[in-house]
Amino acid sequence: MTFKILSDFDGVWTDQTIEAESITLFMAAELARLADRPSNRVLADVRQFAEVARSAPELHGWNPGGRLTAYVDEDPFCTPNSVALAMERDGGEVAGRYVDAMRAAGFADGCAFADHCFFGGSAAYKQAHPPAMVPGSRDALRELQRAGAEVVVVSNSSAEKLLAWFNSTGVDAREDSGGELRVVGSAGKWVLGESDEGLTVGGRLVRTDRPKYRHVLEAEAADLVIGDVFSLDLALPSAMHAEGNPGGTAQRVLRRHDHSPAWVVDTLADGHLTAVVDGVEDLLPLIS
Repeated sequence: MTFKILSDFDGVWTDQTIEAESITLFMAAELARLADRPSNRVLADVRQFAEVARSAPELHGWNPGGRLTAYVDEDPFCTPNSVALAMERDGGEVAGRYVDAMRAAGFADGCAFADHCFFGGSAAYKQAHPPAMVPGSRDALRELQRAGAEVVVVSNSSAEKLLAWFNSTGVDAREDSGGELRVVGSAGKWVLGESDEGLTVGGRLVRTDRPKYRHVLEAEAADLVIGDVFSLDLALPSAMHAEGNPGGTAQRVLRRHDHSPAWVVDTLADGHLTAVVDGVEDLLPLIS
């Protein structure tokens, strides 16, 4: 019987640290353009508001529709949204100048502007940097296959993007079976439903009403799920496992980074995780 692994993409197969910094620089450049301010001054302001967000991470992160779907200390990709949120909440003259510039440019709110920066900055980064897998992960994928594991990469990114990225690195990735791994794109892990259902972890509410992601989890019914952001990747599988739902994986594994927060790592997310690993190669002992 095949052992099925559901894996996130960014942060598991990639190292997003440099890309995240590039997106922050893109945001600063966009704010400088929109607010007609010196780029070095704007970059300093952006970094200051990023520190404001990191000083209260339980209040800042990716907030579509005004509700946090992931926290800033979980994922460096949440920095632009957190900066925009901190600016909107600040109420001061400096922040107000940037918020007014975002609105004047036609963005409904800071989250919409931050999303624009994320996609624009990510696209610019990828034009300048060829795809590269985390060292050791290519060999680990082969070993997982030899051990009888099926690897399915489930991401918010489109299937087309995932296929192009993996195939350019020499991995036979497909949307159907027969390759080295299968991809499921546009998973909508960040998309929240109407309820406030969630887990309380480290004193924070981690929302688990994520209907698009739930559909994927139920369809795949995997044995193990791995991701680097608890809120996006692992909270819902944990809640579904507690429900007895077949889509709730028995093994829920965090891929640790230097930025991974203590409230997740040190307590295994208050017992909702089964393991913390440093890379996909560490999954081999977990296959049974």
